[in-house]
Amino acid sequence: MSYVALYRAYRPKAFSEVSGQKVIIKTLQNALLHDKIAHAYLFSGPRGTGKTSIAKIFAKAVNCIHQPNNEPCNECDVCKGIDNGSIPDVIEIDAASNNGVDEIRDLRDKVKYMPSVGRYKVYIIDEVHMLTPGAFNALLKTLEEPPKHVIFILATTEVHKIPATILSRCQRFDFKNIETSDIIDKLKKIAETEKIKISAEAIYAIAENAEGGLRDAISLLDQAISFSGDTIIEDDVHQVSGSVSKQAMISLLTAISNKEIATAMNELKDLLAQGKEITRIVNDLILALRDILIETTTKVDHQKYSEILSVFSTDKVYFYLEILNQLQQDMKTTHQKRAYVELALIKMMEHQQLKTLDYDAVIRDLKNDLSELKEAIKNQPKAQVIATPHNKKPLVTMKQVEKVLNSADKDKKTLLQSGWSHLKDYPKPHLKMVAYLLSQGELEVVSDTMLLVYDDINLCKRILNPETKALALEIFNGKQHLIDDVIAILKTDWLVIKEVYLDLWKKGQKKPKLPPYDLKLYEEDVTETPKEPEIISVAKEYFGDKIMMKE
Repeated sequence: MSYVALYRAYRPKAFSEVSGQKVIIKTLQNALLHDKIAHAYLFSGPRGTGKTSIAKIFAKAVNCIHQPNNEPCNECDVCKGIDNGSIPDVIEIDAASNNGVDEIRDLRDKVKYMPSVGRYKVYIIDEVHMLTPGAFNALLKTLEEPPKHVIFILATTEVHKIPATILSRCQRFDFKNIETSDIIDKLKKIAETEKIKISAEAIYAIAENAEGGLRDAISLLDQAISFSGDTIIEDDVHQVSGSVSKQAMISLLTAISNKEIATAMNELKDLLAQGKEITRIVNDLILALRDILIETTTKVDHQKYSEILSVFSTDKVYFYLEILNQLQQDMKTTHQKRAYVELALIKMMEHQQLKTLDYDAVIRDLKNDLSELKEAIKNQPKAQVIATPHNKKPLVTMKQVEKVLNSADKDKKTLLQSGWSHLKDYPKPHLKMVAYLLSQGELEVVSDTMLLVYDDINLCKRILNPETKALALEIFNGKQHLIDDVIAILKTDWLVIKEVYLDLWKKGQKKPKLPPYDLKLYEEDVTETPKEPEIISVAKEYFGDKIMMKE
């Protein structure tokens, strides 16, 4: 006997064998039990969700000799005859190839003949939306007032193409995508019957690839069996389906999160070398980000991407999805799909908006620290708010920061900022390196002292070095005397101090007194290993490690 595809071999023969569509099945079963059979039904929904299977089961049930019952018995001669095709009372018509007026007129002429064995002649018209306007018009009158022994079941995946005059004459049932859990249960039963060893991860991968279509899932299982034999693992499923494995997706997402452009490009190259379609890679990337978003917001128990959830904020996921959605649109109109994908990946790692998103993430991370600090200010003696864990002399004190904030000069800050962008290309050779170091900081407040903030504590220490500071003052006071001193602190500390300062000012302190706070900037211990001169460190920062020194 020739091989029968699994989706045909395991097509349900009773309502109890159908996966999903519980509401539709219950409605049809109640109609059978109470003998309230309509003359026309419309089954609409995605492919592989059971429309034709349920139509055949219903056609068999209405003709079963053991009615009224909510199931066909599958034992009587009528049920067996309909299953093997020996009873012609159930007529299947493919509207895709029989969509003309002449075919429908022929159908209309034949409906008047009584069924040969059963109670009803059942016409199942598949893909009914393919009928021509003329064919729909020819069907209309028959559909409205068919003979009592005729039932029409119309099936379609595109219900919006059905004329309203046809819709209004049918009982409409909208089929939904089958739940992943129902697909998994069905696949497990098939694998058990077929004596196939398949991992839970492989079954889940098949169910996810099917996207709600049970027929697609069973066909993919059939394909995986042909590929790998009696033992199937998750990687086999990804091989035959062309989908991207979870581990490969985690590697790509990790590279994107870490802004490692070269690594991300290599991951893409490897996936393409494995034969993955470029459009499928983009689609799977979108699905992975969707899963991350769901896992982050709903806190589900079984998290697929738990190991990388912490590095993807909700705002960043939305930003990535926006880029990928636009990419999908762009790829429809270009032959350079790979180039578009590579550009989109770079945009996901280098776009200016990411700086804003990262800044917002820093703000959110600091909220707990801020609330604790405010509580300490409120409830504890000021001297005990934050103890300084060091005995070393601080390079910057909170008193200095407080003084700058309380005597800020906006006009002076505006004047200095107007030339800030020119520091990277400062003309005087002996000041060039210090000017570049200054340009890496952000100017926040200016009075007689300038307050800079840096992301790196080592940059703060370099600018606070007396030798470097003297050169910085030479830059700013070259044409006129503007400042007497330069101080620098970490940006994370600045965000905390700024929030506390504004809070105190709003409470009525016009010259707020800042509480003690550890700025983590201290003079180095003289017993430590001697460091190279500060000017050399700055030179390496600017020119790189390989610099030549002349005597």
